[in-house]
Amino acid sequence: MLERKLLSTRNNLAILLVLFLSTSCSLLPKKECIVTRAAFDIGSGSTKMTVAKVNSCENKLVEILFEDQSAVPYKQSLYKNANSFSDEVISLGIKELTELKLNAIDIGATEFSALATQAFRDAKNGSETLRKLEKETDIEINVITQTLEARFGFLGTKIKHPFDESDKILVWDIGGGSMQMTYFKDGKYHHYLGTLASVSFKEKVLERFYPNDTNTPNPIGKSRSKKATILSRFFAHGNVPSDIKKYIEKARVFGIGGVHYYSLRKQALKKGHIYNQTQLRVALKKRSKLNDRKIGGKYAKTEVTNIALVLGFMEALGVRKVETLKVNMSHGLFLDEKSW
Repeated sequence: MLERKLLSTRNNLAILLVLFLSTSCSLLPKKECIVTRAAFDIGSGSTKMTVAKVNSCENKLVEILFEDQSAVPYKQSLYKNANSFSDEVISLGIKELTELKLNAIDIGATEFSALATQAFRDAKNGSETLRKLEKETDIEINVITQTLEARFGFLGTKIKHPFDESDKILVWDIGGGSMQMTYFKDGKYHHYLGTLASVSFKEKVLERFYPNDTNTPNPIGKSRSKKATILSRFFAHGNVPSDIKKYIEKARVFGIGGVHYYSLRKQALKKGHIYNQTQLRVALKKRSKLNDRKIGGKYAKTEVTNIALVLGFMEALGVRKVETLKVNMSHGLFLDEKSW
């Protein structure tokens, strides 16, 4: 009788153990669902990479492992080569993308996908250049529309800084060749899609306020910095749609892309990630006296005009402050199932 009770107890324990293990396993993502992916954002002025663990079964980003970027002046190359990429910039693009991919492989990435933006939409040899990049790096690259670029930026922001779709958020993205402002309301996205951005604005300033064949605006000086800010303000007044102007008045503005996060944050702030109009005016006054050598870095030619560009837009649209976030298109790419 005692043996039967012990046997029955063991059986019950065995059943409970099996149930516990099966339930526990069902709560954890299957190992085969977790993959390490590298996403690349081939922008107009730099190539960005993000490596992350992704739950491919649920299309969710689990953990960002590594982020890096390399300067490749695709957009600037178009101004110097009749709207085509030069052989030099193509070779540099292949070299930098290859090195980024090798770094991703070292971290454990097994899947790769890339997108290209404004400069590749504009270049006469954009398609030919993409084929060379794909062949040399064995990475599939898709040129996306500016509308998709805006949405990827919005989704990437939501990944890095989660917020509810009912929150009054506007994402402001500025790169080398394009500018996007995006908000979500009534079940759909609303955009401002512009082509005045870091490199294009610098070129516009050179065209309007400098002698022919001047290749840098620096030192821009007091008078030209004011004129550049007025030019930006005038452009924003005339080109940003009325619904964006109305929404942005009370919205929380997240600034993403290289201009906001790297250029302005570092020039206007000693610490923190939120800048306002006054801080930009102080930075513009100080930095307008510097030449390229004193400014330093691979983006010296556009650093000061970046301040004038953003300040002019903020003044025109009544934006009091911008919260900068380290976000690029690669973050949004992780959620695009068609890209993997």
